[in-house]
Amino acid sequence: MLPDSLLDVSLTDILDALPDGVIWMRPVYDAEHQLVDFSIDYLNERVRSLTSNAQTVRLGMTVQEVHDPATTSDESGFAAIARVFTTGVAHEFSYRNTFLNRWFTVRRSKLNGGILSVLRDESTLRQANELITRQADLMQTMLDGSLSGVLLLEAMYDSAGQVDDFRILATNQTLSDITGIDGQAIIGQTMGGVYPGYKEGGFFALYCQTQNDGKPRRGEYYYEDERLTGWFEVSIARQDNHLVLTTTNTTEAHKATETATLATKHLQTVIDLSQVGIFVFSPVLDEAGQLVDFRFKTINRMVAALVGQTPDVITGAVASDWFISYRETGLFDYYRHTYLTGEMQRFDIHYNVDGFDVWFDVQSVRVDNDVLVTFTDYTLLKQAQQALELQAADNQHQAELINSVLDSSDSGIIAFDAIRGPAQQGQIIDFRFMVVNRACIGLLGKTIDEMVGNTLLTIFPGNVETGLFDLYKQTTETGQPGRTEVYYNHDGLDFWLDISAQKLGDGFVVTFTDVSPIKRANKAVEASAAELTTVIDTAQAGIFLFEPVFGDHNQVVDFRFRLANRQLAAYVGQEPAAVIGELGSRWFPGYKTNGLFDTYLKAYVTGRTQRFDFHYDTDGIDVWLDIMATKMGNEVLVTFADYTNLKRLQRQLEHSIIDLRRSNESLQQFAYVASHDLQEPLRKIQSFGDVLQQRFGPELGEMGSDLISRMQIASARMSSLIHDLLTYSRLSAKPGDLKPVALTNVVARVLDDLDLTIRETGAIIQAIDLPTLPGDESQLRQLFQNLLTNALKFRKVDIAPVITIHSQEVLLENLPQTISPPRKVPVYQCITIVDNGIGFDQKYADRIFQVFQRLHTRAQYDGTGIGLAIVKRVIDNHSGAIRAHSTPGQGATFELYLPI
Repeated sequence: MLPDSLLDVSLTDILDALPDGVIWMRPVYDAEHQLVDFSIDYLNERVRSLTSNAQTVRLGMTVQEVHDPATTSDESGFAAIARVFTTGVAHEFSYRNTFLNRWFTVRRSKLNGGILSVLRDESTLRQANELITRQADLMQTMLDGSLSGVLLLEAMYDSAGQVDDFRILATNQTLSDITGIDGQAIIGQTMGGVYPGYKEGGFFALYCQTQNDGKPRRGEYYYEDERLTGWFEVSIARQDNHLVLTTTNTTEAHKATETATLATKHLQTVIDLSQVGIFVFSPVLDEAGQLVDFRFKTINRMVAALVGQTPDVITGAVASDWFISYRETGLFDYYRHTYLTGEMQRFDIHYNVDGFDVWFDVQSVRVDNDVLVTFTDYTLLKQAQQALELQAADNQHQAELINSVLDSSDSGIIAFDAIRGPAQQGQIIDFRFMVVNRACIGLLGKTIDEMVGNTLLTIFPGNVETGLFDLYKQTTETGQPGRTEVYYNHDGLDFWLDISAQKLGDGFVVTFTDVSPIKRANKAVEASAAELTTVIDTAQAGIFLFEPVFGDHNQVVDFRFRLANRQLAAYVGQEPAAVIGELGSRWFPGYKTNGLFDTYLKAYVTGRTQRFDFHYDTDGIDVWLDIMATKMGNEVLVTFADYTNLKRLQRQLEHSIIDLRRSNESLQQFAYVASHDLQEPLRKIQSFGDVLQQRFGPELGEMGSDLISRMQIASARMSSLIHDLLTYSRLSAKPGDLKPVALTNVVARVLDDLDLTIRETGAIIQAIDLPTLPGDESQLRQLFQNLLTNALKFRKVDIAPVITIHSQEVLLENLPQTISPPRKVPVYQCITIVDNGIGFDQKYADRIFQVFQRLHTRAQYDGTGIGLAIVKRVIDNHSGAIRAHSTPGQGATFELYLPI
């Protein structure tokens, strides 16, 4: 039962409350009872509100009065209404009312002898659908205009709930252009069906990861199937339960990168294999715009090796930070002149500061806003005379050189010995570290003590996974050298290595270099390719690249210039462009018969670098060359330096050696005579000066007395200098028979001679257990006389000198690496003299033993600068060695190593 209040509600009230429009129409018949129209007998409130302004529908109007045939659809007109009325079948349709500019869904039913029409306003829904359609069209237009291919994917799962494949829901035109596959035709298909290689290529795994965790991902993969091949960069993101994929074809970029990388590698190899030092300076300006220094912009390995570094360490550094005293040598002024004037300069220089003693042939050229510098080290020729004199100690020098090369090398060098397992029938199971150079500490992050004696796989087990262990085994077993480049991402290390292995005994020696900076610098090298080309073209050394020319029997019959710089082309009066592409015999026909062709062919066939001196005396050319030929890929890189002038100088030096020896003998005889003849006039000058000072001092006045005093001081200094020079010259020859000398007695006599100075300074000198050893007593006395005099002279102000002398025996194998006596004996006496004086900078430790080398002015400390040179000469005459240690303000220590 309904409540009474509800029963009181009329049907009209209920219809007026409906959101839809309601119209009831009564049929209208003509006189012949034919249906001719319908009359509107009821409109609810919704219809009345819609038509209140338009005045299109009202009670009593007929259908044909309401509907204009010109603007009314067939479904809304009289015929459609009559069809519902006569058949009794309800009809529903949608139409747009042009008067109201609105869309309606209309349902007509026959009811109670008339027609009931219910109108639902669908305008808002229609507008929303149209907006969605326009947005979809706009989105598709944007996708089709994208430079990247786009796919909308839906995951497909197997019976176990795992992603089995992805279905393509949408795509854009760009994807069709990239892949050559019709994008519309593949909608609804699976990725595996359209792109059968996408699982093997790694794409499927990328999509599954993003589908599972929702994290966007990006990667570059190589794809290949029967229709599509290339490199593709892919980005994937999850949107709700779908994946949005964007992709770009990067195949051409890969090819361009590979080509550029190969070209850059060739250029860098040319630079690094050059025998000539090459670097580019950029200016360093102060706030006022004045040139105050230069910065290394480009540098090759030869220059970096001078300071024990690699090019990546030196590049970008200020020159004076590494070559501290290069201003003193005048180099900075040369470079500054080139930069400011643009004039090319070529000069020779003796660089004997910052611990160097080398001769360079230098050329500087301004290139744009930089200065390009190339130089050739011809120190060996300058030192030809010294090399001949030191030939007796050559074997020891070679040993030192090898140790120096090992420890100054930027590359890691390790010697291994094989460990063979008896249970494995003598098969190699590991290797043991035998020798490790210092560079390995920085490269591997391990100390030498941690490595030497330990096994390879104990410290670096990752060698097995990377394949290096198998390479080392093959080299050890077969003797064939091994060379590889490997990415090592194990054992806490993460870098690229260039590795070379050579058999040594029952083991091998491995040389490796961290090439990670080179890998990272590929793009930078590409940008500097033009600059490197300029460097090659302006280098002092001749540089050219030979490619082989084969004859009928596939044998090399000539070489063709693939690259040539100006230095090479200048020998035939041509520009490089005229030489490049021509046969070697075209411009240098004599090289086929004078042996050069055979040497280049040997380098090409064997792969072994050929380094040799050559006198080229054909084709109108007469020069001496230092040539190096290196196989590079399928070509031969040849670099050479022209040292014709130096060769002529060397011949002159060799002819002069006999004259120099004869002259030295004459000079020694002269020194004995001249010392007496020079001392006699000086004694007279001093004697007459004393007379003038005593007898005529008052008449000469203050200025005259001062002049006499200065004359006396100068003559005394001259006398001291002659005495020291005579002493030094007498030490030029080694003593004859060495006799046992008690150093305790020698030092005691020296202390007696220095007694006055010791008492004046309050010095404390202790000599503890000094030994007896073979030597020349007179020379050893001069040695201690000069060392103790120095220690007393260079004392601190207001602090009494304290000097300690003690000794200990040192075995040959325990000598410091920097000590290399010319005569090897099993045991040495190390005599150590320690003082508490003013000390000196350690960088002058070698310089103080040179003749006339002083670290202070005569106003600060008197002396001739010969004392320590005498000490060094006595040590050399006794086949010993000496070294000094000091820190300014912390005193000095001298260590004398004398054979027993």
